[in-house]
Order: sequence, then C-alpha cells, then structure tokens
Amino acid sequence: MNTPYRQYRFEDFARDERFRRWVIENDPESAHFWEEWLAQNPDCKENIQLAKAFLWALEEEDTGISLNEAELGYITEEILAAPPRTPFSFWNSKHFRLVASVLLVLAAGLGIYTYFYHQDTISGAVSLVSTPLNDNYLEHTNRTTQSQQFTLEDGSIVTLYPQSRIRYPKPFQESLREVFLDGQAFFEITKNPQKPFWVHTQYISTQVLGTSFMVNAFENAKDVQVRVKTGKVSVYTRKDLEKVRETSNNIRAGVVLTPNQQVAYSKTDQRLLKSIVESPEVIVEAPKKEFVFEETPIAQVFEFLEKIYGISVIYDAKNMEDCYLTANLTEESLFSKLDLICKITHSTYEMVDAQVIIHSKGCK
Repeated sequence: MNTPYRQYRFEDFARDERFRRWVIENDPESAHFWEEWLAQNPDCKENIQLAKAFLWALEEEDTGISLNEAELGYITEEILAAPPRTPFSFWNSKHFRLVASVLLVLAAGLGIYTYFYHQDTISGAVSLVSTPLNDNYLEHTNRTTQSQQFTLEDGSIVTLYPQSRIRYPKPFQESLREVFLDGQAFFEITKNPQKPFWVHTQYISTQVLGTSFMVNAFENAKDVQVRVKTGKVSVYTRKDLEKVRETSNNIRAGVVLTPNQQVAYSKTDQRLLKSIVESPEVIVEAPKKEFVFEETPIAQVFEFLEKIYGISVIYDAKNMEDCYLTANLTEESLFSKLDLICKITHSTYEMVDAQVIIHSKGCK
C-alpha cells in the first residue's frame, strides 16, 4: 500500500477506511498500523487529532447517517467554508448540531495548538516537529547564547545549543526512547539494547542504542547533519520510514555512521550524503612514538590510521607493496597526515562514502 498519508489533511484521514476502523471500531490491526505510523510521523499528530475529533463528534451526535463519501464531503465543506449567511438558514439545516459540535472540537483543538506553539516560538526557527500536546511531554528551550546540559530519566545527557529546543515524553515508553529536536544538540546516550533511542527532526530520524553524536537540524539551514563521535547510529529520511510503515516492509533504507563519519540531508535533493567529518579525532589513543615511522611498509601505516581514526583506507596493496614511509606524524591532523603520505609515495587520495581512497602508480 502506497498511500501518501503525510500529504493528508484532517478530512482526508477522516475519509480513510483504515483510519475510521481505528477511531470508530477500535480495530486492533488498524490500531497497530496507526500507532506505528504515528511513532514515525509525529509531526502529523495535529491532523490526526483533528480527524479523530471530527469522527468522535460525528459518533456523539448519533444521527444514524451513513458516512459515505458524499455525506462526509458535505460536512467537511460546511466546517471548512463556513460562509456568512443568515443564522436562521443554517439553524434549520439538518446537520446544524453535527457541524456545531465538530466546529467546537476543532476550534478548541486549533486554539490550544496555536497558543502552545506561539508561546514558545524561537527567533529564527520556524517550526518544531509536532508531538502530542499533553502533560506527558516535557520541553527544554535554550534562548541563551550558551549551550545548556541536562540529563534525561535514563541517564542520557543532552547538550542543547542556543536557539534550539527539544521535546520528549515523561516517562519514556517501555520499548522506545524518543525525542523531538528543532535546532542543534549533542547526545551522550546511555546504552540499552532493549530500548533504542530515536532523535526525530523535521526531515530525518536517527536511531541509536548507545553512543555520542551531534544533530544539527535548524529549520533555516541548507542541510540537516548528524555527526558521530563514538559508537554507531543509523540515519533515515522521514520519507523512507513512511514507506516502511505503509508497505509493512521492515527493510529500512538508512545510512549507518561510525566515529568520525557524518551524514547530511540535502533539502534540495531530498537524499542523505555520507562523508568524513571536517576534523576527525583520534578514537583510540596511542603513544606518540607510534606516530613516528622509519622505512615502514605503507600497509602498516594505513592499518595504523584505520585503527586510531576508525576510518577505512582503500588502496591497491599489490600496487603499493614497494612503498615505505619515513616520517613523524605526531602533530598533524588526519588530512595533513594523508597529504604528507601521498607526497612521499607519489600518490593522491579522495574521500568517497566516508572512506579514504588512495590512488597510486606504485613506488618502484
């Protein structure tokens, strides 16, 4: 099934048979589908709530009317259009009480949402990924010029950057930890394989079991970025996760990141681009003497770099078997090290899919 639910308005949800079976009939299969879908599409919560209120109001009136496409369309038109006319003409409509009830519910819901949203609008940030608007959620907003750090109930530490905000449930679900971010934050996640941690933004979602990573998702930024410091994370576009939910296919088309790797979601191309971070850090400490090489086979040098930076180095071992390195690489950054190695071995390098690719004609 490939229904574009993310493009639905509340009246489209109210027309959807599977949605109505969930709301009106409390069908277990439909309930499972929509609960799973909502978990991956929290920004659609408002339209879902409005659609549920719409159907509940219809049920409450108990008019006995069969809600076919034409009937629902008519009522929706009444609610959305609400043209100015003589009060008595509408009063006499057979749907007056029905429409009035729905309007009351919708007006209340929209009023609460508008108040909640505008009370906490951050300068420069257009929107926050929508989450359920109830007392079971906490929100942190950083309006200062300094980063702020706080600890979640599971022991995970969040560093929230200026002009950013984060929302999360209290407590977390039994099998899931998830937060909703607008802006930039650094996460140090407490490991719990039985309870994955998700960070949702408007365009991407990041899943992790236990690691530290940065998410930069300001609304006005060109790209959304995730950078890993330790551990491993999986990053998915919201669109790809939606396809998984709609097709009941558990195969997710995500990008796996390890230390010193990052991914950027291009809003223009709507795709994930994986690369090496701008300034890779050593992830395995080594004595300074190990950075000094004396006629060392190049294979050993590359193996050493892979170990301390966690980044794959791809090269033609046969072609470079006669290449040796004599150099002190104690102080240089990773890219300065690579520049020097390539200069000595008459090679070049490029970065492809967060890997270093060495091009060499050999050292004979």
